[in-house]
Amino acid sequence: MILSNPITVKELRVRMRGIRAIIPIMAYIVVLGIFVLVQFKNYGSTMNYQELQNRGRDLGFLLLYIQIFLVLVLSPAYAASAITTEKERETFDIMQATLLSGRDIISGKVFSGFSYAALLVISSLPLLALSFWMGGFDFSHLFWGFMIVATCALIITCTGIFVSTVVSRSYMATGITYGVIFAGFGISMILNLILQNIHMRNATIGLGTFSWDTVPMWLGFTLNPLFMMQALDKGDIDFYTGVGGYYVNPLIDFFDTLAISFNLPYIAVHVIFSIIIAMLLIQFSSYFLFKSSREDNK
Repeated sequence: MILSNPITVKELRVRMRGIRAIIPIMAYIVVLGIFVLVQFKNYGSTMNYQELQNRGRDLGFLLLYIQIFLVLVLSPAYAASAITTEKERETFDIMQATLLSGRDIISGKVFSGFSYAALLVISSLPLLALSFWMGGFDFSHLFWGFMIVATCALIITCTGIFVSTVVSRSYMATGITYGVIFAGFGISMILNLILQNIHMRNATIGLGTFSWDTVPMWLGFTLNPLFMMQALDKGDIDFYTGVGGYYVNPLIDFFDTLAISFNLPYIAVHVIFSIIIAMLLIQFSSYFLFKSSREDNK
């Protein structure tokens, strides 16, 4: 059991001790609350039932988008210093001398970092309850929306800890992690726009065939939580084809058809592949954890 991992227990006790754990949660809720108040201020005093439902749906997805942004900003700072802090405090050798394997140490660090991010997301439930009250935002939106935010936090946490195992300083690990995360988001979105524009100008390029851009486009689309949140909002993934629907990606269409056959949205594909990538990052982190330490001691 992960809760029996001494690294997890120690990290959670240290992280949740004192006011340092409460301030980020309070700031997180305050930021979300400000956006809710601004939205309510823009609402008219008289709305029919349909308008109220539309407002509720817009409010729910606005909060989910903001949570993705906040997770992007907050999670790397906690994860990227997970191992480097141990090295800087000179406690890494003590941890290395225990009976814990590299995978146990990394798993404990990942779970403690991810659990704090999950706590931030769960703390937003009272605000999201307003969307249920207004209508237009149901349980399926909440469930899959939280899954998108949670997998985003998991990938960021695993990425930060992986960088922390190969870099010796916290400030370097934090900077690299932020760079990798934001570069990944930016490249996937820019690549999507470029490919849509190329195929819009020449509709015969790779139409329905396995062209050179099939795999990178599929990865960029499937692993980007902003695209997945847009798919959840629209109810389908047809928007990825661009204006006029000229771009067709066989991999995206294949996995979409596969998900539909199980009565699941495409977001399920995103969740599954995100978990697979997180497991690979944990495995790589476990390998480099003691390898980098041995190289430093030479």
